[in-house]
Amino acid sequence: MIRRKETFVIPLIIIALTLTCLPLQAGSHEGHQMAAREGVTGGPAPALATMPGPGKKVPIGNGAYLIYGFDKKPKLGTIIMKVEVYTPDGKRDTSREVLADSGMPSMRGAHETGDQPFKLSRKGEYLLPVNIVMPGDWEIRLTIKKDGKVIFRGSHKFDV
Repeated sequence: MIRRKETFVIPLIIIALTLTCLPLQAGSHEGHQMAAREGVTGGPAPALATMPGPGKKVPIGNGAYLIYGFDKKPKLGTIIMKVEVYTPDGKRDTSREVLADSGMPSMRGAHETGDQPFKLSRKGEYLLPVNIVMPGDWEIRLTIKKDGKVIFRGSHKFDV
């Protein structure tokens, strides 16, 4: 009887010692999001520019600009982010691809949405629902593409 216990206990000890060497953290999808933010050429996308507050012009290159805002002051729940893109001569431009990734900088990987495409409204506004799931510091990272190439990346941070 003692012999059977030894043959059972010894493998359990070996397994327990092996498990203590393995990392216990779960893999994150952050690397996949970062890869999605890179340019078409595989090189790094433009650096994140800190965007001025909502309602102000944000230059996106070659004289073009965007103006962004929200349907209401950011708070818990769903808010709608609105982006309007303009050509250098002030005409609305609906030929761009607009994406956004939102999350909490203090909890990277916990609430990240990954790049989500905006929907183009009949008025020519790019719209995206953003879910604010808890109080704290939040960031929305905006990506603008033209002909499949990243031309602008910007960031707006706010507190809820």
